[in-house]
Amino acid sequence: MKNLIFLAIFALVFSACSTKRQYFEPTNISGDAKISSLNASIKHSTRNGATLSNGTLITQNGLQSKALSANEYFLGSYEGQDVSSTIEGKLTIRQGSALVFEHQFDEAIVSASIEGNRLAALSAANKIYLLLIDTNEVILEYASGASYAQDARTAAPVFLNTIIVYPTLDGKVMIVQKDSGTIVRDAVVSSENFFNNIIYLDVEGDYLYAATGTRILSISPDRTTTIAEQIKDIKLHNGRIYALLKNGFIKVYDLKLREINKREFKFAIFSNIIARGDKLYIFEKTGYIIETDLNLGNERILKASEITDKSFASSNAFYYDNKMISIE
Repeated sequence: MKNLIFLAIFALVFSACSTKRQYFEPTNISGDAKISSLNASIKHSTRNGATLSNGTLITQNGLQSKALSANEYFLGSYEGQDVSSTIEGKLTIRQGSALVFEHQFDEAIVSASIEGNRLAALSAANKIYLLLIDTNEVILEYASGASYAQDARTAAPVFLNTIIVYPTLDGKVMIVQKDSGTIVRDAVVSSENFFNNIIYLDVEGDYLYAATGTRILSISPDRTTTIAEQIKDIKLHNGRIYALLKNGFIKVYDLKLREINKREFKFAIFSNIIARGDKLYIFEKTGYIIETDLNLGNERILKASEITDKSFASSNAFYYDNKMISIE
């Protein structure tokens, strides 16, 4: 009996080890992408920006001439001001080279947004904050639930008319009154134990959208809708939601999260997506750019190079490792 069990385990292990990994291998390649070199590699990236190892910033508008100090990383630009933080929790706001604001938090800040005199921030300890910039007054500090592992693509807080919507690291969104700093509602997007942070947060008309790696939530005045998917990235463009999935599918939803189209790129490992006009540009980790129309048709595939580390997609270029690909 023991010999039979041993042989069964051996066969199972041998079978698993001998399985060949399969990769995205398109046959209809149109040509090579035009790849430029950066003067350093990306050391840190968020949804709203990236930092090169020499401190240079990449914003949604592209590569900047200004740079951060060695221990800072860039979180995003808002109203012409750049927000950065350190691992030790020192958050800084600059306008050009001028220092506007500094605050020492108890832990690193992983995402932040600015509107006027208000700074909304989320920390690595899963605390949300609201501060007044002119007085450095903290008017909200609230610890959400425990978070055991995080996806680097943490969304930033979103300012609306009278409220602020905060992402958390444990799969929730918190809705806060802008003037008082009072939490008025929370909503659970998903309840996974690991990698459950909000990776996407945006607003379109009366709809609020939030997503983790496993679920998309839509909140509107008349309904709340969720769908379960294994999500790599999301893009909201021209009244449609494009979801890049981990199984090689791209799905298209309307604003009510009704599926209207899908397309499979077999074995593709998606990295990022850029939407410009009537085109989508999808970046695949093993080294391809998939260009389609907004209905996922009329594809054109360009050969690039493998993405080996961090990446960031601005409004008109894709940055990865120490390389850049401009979207014309």
